[in-house]
Amino acid sequence: MNPKTLLATVFLLGPGLSTPLQAETWGLERATAYALENNPELQAARAQRDAAGARTRVAEGARLPELGLSHTVRTTNNPLDAFADKLNTRRTTSADFEPARVNHPGTSDIYMTSLALSLPLYTGGKLSADIASATELEKYTRLQYERRREIVAYQVLEAYLGLQAAETGLGLAEDAVKAARGHAQTTAQLAREGRIVVSDKLTAEVSLAAIQAQHEQAATRLARARDRLKLVMGLTLESDVRILPLALDAGPALARHLAESEAAALARRKDIEGLRALAQAAQARTRGAQAAHKPKVNVIASSNWYDKEFDTANNSWSVRGVASLDLYAGGRHTNEVAASQAEAREYGFRVRALEQAIRNEVRAAHDALREASARNAIAREAATRARDSVRLVKERYGQGRTILIDLLQAERALVEARTEELASGVALRAAETGLKLAEGTLGAVPEQQP
Repeated sequence: MNPKTLLATVFLLGPGLSTPLQAETWGLERATAYALENNPELQAARAQRDAAGARTRVAEGARLPELGLSHTVRTTNNPLDAFADKLNTRRTTSADFEPARVNHPGTSDIYMTSLALSLPLYTGGKLSADIASATELEKYTRLQYERRREIVAYQVLEAYLGLQAAETGLGLAEDAVKAARGHAQTTAQLAREGRIVVSDKLTAEVSLAAIQAQHEQAATRLARARDRLKLVMGLTLESDVRILPLALDAGPALARHLAESEAAALARRKDIEGLRALAQAAQARTRGAQAAHKPKVNVIASSNWYDKEFDTANNSWSVRGVASLDLYAGGRHTNEVAASQAEAREYGFRVRALEQAIRNEVRAAHDALREASARNAIAREAATRARDSVRLVKERYGQGRTILIDLLQAERALVEARTEELASGVALRAAETGLKLAEGTLGAVPEQQP
């Protein structure tokens, strides 16, 4: 739908109406701060960041000693195990060495408790690679979360401006309906007195119907704009949201050089920095996969009890070092290296593609700001002229020197001029913020620490 149609009654009859402040009124800064804590998509990104942080700590923990406790209850008639049970519980006698008893020991019951401490001494670089990969993935999710905060802050601004414009439009639409109804009543009276032709009366009634339809559009636009702000902020649709009245700054637009904006975006945008972190994570996974071809050395110390009671009579301990090397794994390790190398190349290409996309976003933001600035300047001048035109036509109409249709056309031109003035002013404000978002310089309300 044409924005001019939606805002057709804006500024028809003078300055905008002010909404009285209530205790629950949301200012833009407060609404943004609330959204940054309660927007569902942002909460999901925050949870993803926290999960990645936990996985980094998991990877770091693999370097530390691991202590485990196990308890086993076993019954067996295996000759070797039965004889070992007697040795481990230190109950061996000379009779146990008789061949018949050794070969047919009967059943043996044992309770085994083991406390084992293991420590990886060398993994071929796999642990370091896993930690590096997890750290880069955590960095990626953190940067994506920060970028999402910037986007939400921009979305709140857009929704807030949209709601302000919708409220202003509805208030002025009500005044426009009132004025049009006055024209219709006046022309109906004049027509009954025979002082004007019936066509003027019909023209006024048609104009009233059109403005009434625009009033309904403005009311619908207000409801949709209010719900949009609620969704961005993370409020329920049943919530009552009141905001401050619209007050656009007529100051000059932000001055930026395109090359400086592009350089700032490539250096500061969180999404490109995050994608570079993913590329680093892929390279770390390559090193981790290559470690599978290298030997591994672990040391394990254990203390074992072979009875229900824990005492020195049934306790033994051992310390051992284990060196292992995978000689053949069906090509699995080689293909894992190839896959991670391909992923690293993939992210390299994605970084290049995103760099070009970011430069394009910055250029589009510059174009939008330049257009909005020029459009707003034209609209402000046109609105001034339209006001003067309505004033002059009203004077002539009051003196009987022109017809009603001329007055209605002048007022319609004022509606369009003021509509464009409002729309271009909102577009200018959004374009200024949109350029900051494209550059990665928008920033957001700092996150509140728990």
